[in-house]
Amino acid sequence: MDEAHGTDFDDLAEAYERMATALPLREHIEAHTLFALLGDIRGRAVLDLGCGSGLYTRRFREIGASTVTGIDGSGGMLDHARRRAAAEHLDITYLAREATDPPAEGDPELDGRFDLVSSVYVLCYAPTRQALTGFCRTARRALRPEGGRFVFATLNPDVAVEPGWYTHYGIDFTIGPATQDGAEAPAVMKVPGFDEFPLRPFRWSRRTYEDALNSAGFTTVTWVHPRVSAEGVTAYGEAHWANYLKIPHALYVECTV
Repeated sequence: MDEAHGTDFDDLAEAYERMATALPLREHIEAHTLFALLGDIRGRAVLDLGCGSGLYTRRFREIGASTVTGIDGSGGMLDHARRRAAAEHLDITYLAREATDPPAEGDPELDGRFDLVSSVYVLCYAPTRQALTGFCRTARRALRPEGGRFVFATLNPDVAVEPGWYTHYGIDFTIGPATQDGAEAPAVMKVPGFDEFPLRPFRWSRRTYEDALNSAGFTTVTWVHPRVSAEGVTAYGEAHWANYLKIPHALYVECTV
């Protein structure tokens, strides 16, 4: 979830949950690709950086992570996440954090405590290179001293700019000009039926991501193209997904220490 614009989402947690489950691409491509990359997390300590409404933190706990912590800058999202976890009797810790600006003195509730850090559509909301590096440093510091993995989904630096490319999948973009800091930012990511969401991700280049990750201490950075689940192919057919898989709106990144 977007920490840089956290307050925009304080009152939208319920709608965000609906959006996360209403679009078939989110389950059949996003979740399918993410969990394939994460692998077996049973017995692992997992941090969800920018957890939003807690959608993925709940799934991590349900499939066997030993401990799960979610951090976000939106109080409204965290309140919703706590209520949902309590209602489902899931032991999950939620902490308010501005992950773009990790404290110089360290964070004893996060630093060195996790085997795995996951993040979905968060780093692309960093408005500056400094903020992007801050996200990466928060992730690196959260991993155990002996190492670990950071897996995240982010806006594809080569997202399609052709109008209507993604409308078949329930989303669309209006591309804006480059910022002074070197990122190109879609002015609006539209999700029909969810017009209340001010989704404005930044289109940082691969090189910029890699520089930020390397600066934070990650030694390997691997870009991963999304894949569609067998259930998604059965339900919609291969032709349905062809345009999306040709130029997906999101890519996935696996980083190790």
